[in-house]
Amino acid sequence: MPLTKHGMKAPRFSPAELKVRAIASRRANQQLLRVPWRRFRSAYEEYPRWQAFALWSRAVNATEGHAPSGLVKTLRARCPGFIEDEASSQEPGLLAFHLLEWVHNRRFGYAKRQGWLDALTFYGVRHPRSRGAWAYWEHCENEWNTKRPTPLPTFDKWWRVALQWELCDNTSCSAVARAVQKYLDWEALVLWLRPLFDTSLTLPRHVLSELERRCPGICKFDGSGACETRQARSSIWHRVMKWGKDHCLSQAREEGWLDSLLEQVRSHPRHVRMQAYATHWTKEWSRSRALPYPSFHQWEQAAERYVKADPDLVRQKPFTR
Repeated sequence: MPLTKHGMKAPRFSPAELKVRAIASRRANQQLLRVPWRRFRSAYEEYPRWQAFALWSRAVNATEGHAPSGLVKTLRARCPGFIEDEASSQEPGLLAFHLLEWVHNRRFGYAKRQGWLDALTFYGVRHPRSRGAWAYWEHCENEWNTKRPTPLPTFDKWWRVALQWELCDNTSCSAVARAVQKYLDWEALVLWLRPLFDTSLTLPRHVLSELERRCPGICKFDGSGACETRQARSSIWHRVMKWGKDHCLSQAREEGWLDSLLEQVRSHPRHVRMQAYATHWTKEWSRSRALPYPSFHQWEQAAERYVKADPDLVRQKPFTR
């Protein structure tokens, strides 16, 4: 994916490409909701390193015109059985492709057997660290053709540089990943709160305590019971939204990569899952409002366990700016 200095350029797609992309997105979302979040997250966080490993091997192979002995040794150590002998690795254009195929079948074979490999690859390549690896690989492709490094970097060294490679103006892919995670934590809090604030019910004490713990000073009002008035509740909600924007979006806005951050949020599997669970839970809770409102921890645990056999999910946008 092409990148610009000030953020990720929005690619232009033909109608046919957009249709294919929509089909892939729908299939990935369906598979994503068939597996508990913790199981998916473990594979999702591991995937970028394997993606980077395939890209590094491709860069080394293309530069040398064949697989050098150092690459073959690394492949044998990390991917047992992939290369039986050095003679089998003499196809520079296909090595990385076959390597990623091996990774999908061997390292993430359990995802394939359980029916969510498409979701893993769809979101895995959109992980900020995967995007950083792609951006650094593009740089190496251009630079190494004119100025070959001596010696060529090992994968561990190449990966360390890729993690700090800029996706946005002076912002590394690791920093973008942290910003996305921070935003998603705030999004989870808002999704937990929204159904309650949409009613006239009194805000439970544990909800106010959680808000005060996460957003200090947000619930301070003069007078006993003031937070129960409609005006006070509206003020609290606006403070929550302002707090999130100030703490999660201000840096990206000031540095000019807010659009990139929000695009990464839309491409994050946790965002898709939380939106789907919030829709499901809001409907369930509206039928049984006499029950105690769950704590934030309980809501998050239920969201992580949530699975849906045949979802019909439409990708939703992050909160408006």
